Amino acid sequence: MNKKVNVVLLVVLSFVFTYCSNAKKEAASEKAAEKKQELEQFVEEQFEYPLPTSFEVTKMLQDANASYNSEITNDAGSVDKYVAEWQKALNLGVYGADLSYASTFDKQQESVAFLNASRRLIEELNVSTAFNKSLADRIEDNLENKDSLIMIITESFYQTYNYLNKSGDEKTSLLVVAGSVIEGLYITAQLIEASDYNASLMNVLAAQKDQVGDLTTLMEAHASDENVNKVLPFLRYVNLFYDQIGEGEEISKGQFDDVSASISEMRAKIVG
Repeated sequence: MNKKVNVVLLVVLSFVFTYCSNAKKEAASEKAAEKKQELEQFVEEQFEYPLPTSFEVTKMLQDANASYNSEITNDAGSVDKYVAEWQKALNLGVYGADLSYASTFDKQQESVAFLNASRRLIEELNVSTAFNKSLADRIEDNLENKDSLIMIITESFYQTYNYLNKSGDEKTSLLVVAGSVIEGLYITAQLIEASDYNASLMNVLAAQKDQVGDLTTLMEAHASDENVNKVLPFLRYVNLFYDQIGEGEEISKGQFDDVSASISEMRAKIVG
């Protein structure tokens, strides 16, 4: 009888210990999962895209009754000549802005060309997991739906920026952003010249002040980096131009001509 009791007790205790052990493992697993989720959320918050995307600039241009001019965008065929990593990063930003410009003005053929150039650079920069085939297919499937297209391309900006930062490649991510901002400035300046200094387009240039200021501040943290310094001195100059313009003050023709020359020089250095 005692032996039977002992056997029963051992069985019960075995179940109890097994249950407690499993419960502890499950609790530890849940805690680990919570920590991972918190960390991922922290990373997402830390690496939020730091500036308005180029779509905001191209939308302002459209609202100002600007037109599409294919001659002021970077030729998608030029992608073959970008060999250095800094060239690839900056021109990924340039093509991103050109893609925004083309899709805002419903230029489907041009949008596909800029999409393909962007995809090529993304693959060569090893961020293809951020810009995967599914995302590319969604873009191509929505070429005739501008609102959806804008949302999808904006998502690709965010994903690429996040991926680079999570990989510890903040300088490269900033170069991509810089290329996009500089191309937005260049497109705006070229349209201003073509329009004989249209006041509405001048206002679009003035509206990019905060973008340039924030980008310059972000890049100053890496001022010792050789690749960052490919464009930082130009950005400093453009930032000084904006600092000289008071709140609500209009940009004069002389001021514009001066900064436009610097924007063109900076952009020429990028696209080659």
